[in-house]
Amino acid sequence: MAVPMLPGPAAMPLGSSITHDVTIVTTRKLAQARVMGVPPEEFGIERGARSIHDCNYCFHEVVTKTEVQLIAEGFDAAQIRSLNDYTGNTNIETLARDTADEHFGAGAGSINAAARLVRITEHYVRMDYEGNGRPCLYQVITGGDQCEILRKDGRDCITPFDAVPFAATTPVPMTHRFFGRSIAELVMPLQREKTALKRGALDNLYLHNNPRVEVAESNAGPNTLDDLLVSRPGGVVRTKTPGGLNWQVVPDITSSIYPMMQYLDAELESRTGLSRQSQGIDANALQNQSATAVAQVFSASQMRVKLIARIMAEGVRDIFALLHGTIRKHGQQQQTVRLRNSWVTVDPRNWKTRDDMTINVGLGTGGKAQQFAQVMALANVQKELIGGGKINMVGDRELYNTAVELTRIMGHKNPSRFFNDPTAVNPQTGQLLHPPPAPPSPPPDPRVLALQAKAQADQLAVVHRAQVEQQKAQADAIHQKLKAEAEIELAKIKAELDAQIKVFDAHLKAATEARKSERSFVPGARKAKDGHHYVEDPKRPGKFLMVVHHV
Repeated sequence: MAVPMLPGPAAMPLGSSITHDVTIVTTRKLAQARVMGVPPEEFGIERGARSIHDCNYCFHEVVTKTEVQLIAEGFDAAQIRSLNDYTGNTNIETLARDTADEHFGAGAGSINAAARLVRITEHYVRMDYEGNGRPCLYQVITGGDQCEILRKDGRDCITPFDAVPFAATTPVPMTHRFFGRSIAELVMPLQREKTALKRGALDNLYLHNNPRVEVAESNAGPNTLDDLLVSRPGGVVRTKTPGGLNWQVVPDITSSIYPMMQYLDAELESRTGLSRQSQGIDANALQNQSATAVAQVFSASQMRVKLIARIMAEGVRDIFALLHGTIRKHGQQQQTVRLRNSWVTVDPRNWKTRDDMTINVGLGTGGKAQQFAQVMALANVQKELIGGGKINMVGDRELYNTAVELTRIMGHKNPSRFFNDPTAVNPQTGQLLHPPPAPPSPPPDPRVLALQAKAQADQLAVVHRAQVEQQKAQADAIHQKLKAEAEIELAKIKAELDAQIKVFDAHLKAATEARKSERSFVPGARKAKDGHHYVEDPKRPGKFLMVVHHV
């Protein structure tokens, strides 16, 4: 049977499958809220404003984006290309911070027009744009010197906003003013005064090293002035008469300059709150001082610094409020983050109705030493309560909180390395990872303990006797076995000895008989009735001698 073929250059049987190698690429865009610092020359606010929250107008000049970046964000390409280059050469504050000539020649020009910096301005203004009599906050983006409203994605860049996305803070606030004072403004006048005093002292020392000279015209020769104009060590000055030069004595004014500089240092310390004692610079300043006086010096110095930190923290609170609002508005998916040493699922979409959140700013609870002492005092109170039987007032969770706080004060970020969380739950089983130990059982009755001890002793005695008897039986069995083996071995040896004795007796008897037969042939010997042999004694006629054979 013929199989039908499909028409085409690569004919293949009808009904067969076609496979392809496919690579699937998934692109996921992740957005994040960022906090960025704004240079003061790029931000402006209306003159009568007291704060950013209630101002009617403020602006931000964006000068860090290139032409290609703005076009990629959706701005109209023709408008962006028509804007002038931004170099920053006309801004006084920008030039004051430019110590390496970074702004000169910053424009790309015709070499790479896409990478040239372009300035656009973000305006935040409250106005009745819709004409309904209710002014709202809008963001208007303009560009160029003529402040032309830019277009983005085909629409004018006029967007309603919930809040101005800026937070401002200052270390030294001014009453009823938006702009406060910086630490530099407090110390710069004193620094200028110290510079002037130090320069005067140096000029006085220079004049001491190279003073002016008085020359009488009658004592000046044709080369005197030329010699004086050349100041070198060991130089020669030619005069008409000896002693014709009068060197002027410059008065020493450093004795009055140094106390003034010390006064300025003291004023500088009072303005900033940072003293030499608190910085550990002057080793002699704290000598012969008690521990209480030293602690007071450090506390007084730190109070000013902590005051500035608390004032700056108000601006940080505004930053976190803006971050929270941004995430509430633009958060579209849940994420798993690590919070308090445990993985938590956070879904910003559930924050839409969370309007009761407050941001607390620390008011200052002392240094680490004071915090450690306070927490240790709380730990001692907890210890006393537990020792007194008040376990209903202090539980595992409270003890864990104390341990975590001590770990945090010591500078360790992960308390789980030292302590177990009693409320940690296994996500798979739903049970506690570190359950509390079982409560101790009540103490038993002493009589029951005595009976149990006696029974246990009797049981041990019975077991001991049984073990002794077992060991004795084993010893007897071993003894009987060894005895039987010894008797068998002895019988073997005895049988061997008997056999050898019999052999020896036979040999001895045969030898004896052989010798007897040999000794019976003594010449003249006759055998008597008693079995012995006798011979005649030659010395005594008629007498006989018995023949004795010696072995």
